[in-house]
Amino acid sequence: MTCSKDHPGRLGAAARWYSDLQDPDVSIETWEDFLDWEGDPHNAAAFREIEASLVVFDRTTRAYGGMGQSDVSGGGQPTGSVSRLVRSRTAWIAGIAAALVLATVSVIAPMTVSRPEPIRYATSVGEQRSFDLADGSVMTLNTDTEAKIEFTGLRRYVRLVHGQALFEVEKEERPFIVEAGSSQTTALGTVFDVYANAGAVEVTLLEGSVVVAPLPDAPELLGLLQRASQVDRDGRTLVPGEKLVIRDDGTESVSVIDPSAASLWQSGSVWFDDMSLLDVVTELNRYARVKVRIDDPDLGVERLSGGFRVGEEEEFVGSLVMMFGLEAEQIGNEVVLSHSSPAE
Repeated sequence: MTCSKDHPGRLGAAARWYSDLQDPDVSIETWEDFLDWEGDPHNAAAFREIEASLVVFDRTTRAYGGMGQSDVSGGGQPTGSVSRLVRSRTAWIAGIAAALVLATVSVIAPMTVSRPEPIRYATSVGEQRSFDLADGSVMTLNTDTEAKIEFTGLRRYVRLVHGQALFEVEKEERPFIVEAGSSQTTALGTVFDVYANAGAVEVTLLEGSVVVAPLPDAPELLGLLQRASQVDRDGRTLVPGEKLVIRDDGTESVSVIDPSAASLWQSGSVWFDDMSLLDVVTELNRYARVKVRIDDPDLGVERLSGGFRVGEEEEFVGSLVMMFGLEAEQIGNEVVLSHSSPAE
């Protein structure tokens, strides 16, 4: 909790912002004003305190019958008297804010608020799975992928820890934010693919529009608060058929791709167009428990085009042996490819 003397005022403002943003007809101007206000790290911290407290409070009231039976993050329509619900929501938002202000002013003890744990989704090597999310969106994870999801009443937030995921986003007012590496991709309703691999993040847009921006440069805690709620207006907007690659050294490149080919991995196939053999092997190894290794640099630069089924390592190795006249030797969990030794 921020210990500045003006923190009680910030908490009150945060509570008012939270109440205003619950309106399903909230205007774009209100969102922009809120993001400007939340740009101050102290304001962002205060808002997060209010939000986390209300989530905990709302879960507690539901356990004992609840007030108005309204779901903060679900987007459903409330039942019963609308005016009574509005008065109740305003009252308990004000009550939480007042409790936080009192704790700040009296400095009795630090206030610890337990935030709901993100939901973790993962696939193992060679596995692909689709998940229906709470907002109606669909997330499909490719091989060896991990993602963590946290939805609130104001935003839909995904942290792609590693691997590749295709997002078919249900359109609604809350922004859908995917953080991967040092980037965040923001959408409202669209279809896009994010691949966090070693040394780079690739964002491919299949439908709609997304904005890809670097994460805010902030201390770890405040950065977590900000990047889950802010959209960097200096980010790059992609159009369908574009793939943006953001490397760890900060360099970026955009290429035009075939959207149908970009999602081909969902069918269990991968397609290579004039790619080096080393890159082909690296890609297919993502799906294989028995890895293929190429030690000869001259062999690694050979070019290859074609489609391959994932998980069929033996057939792939057999094709390479015949195509390039190679030898294959299995050593532990690896198959080492090399040029055939000349006959003596």
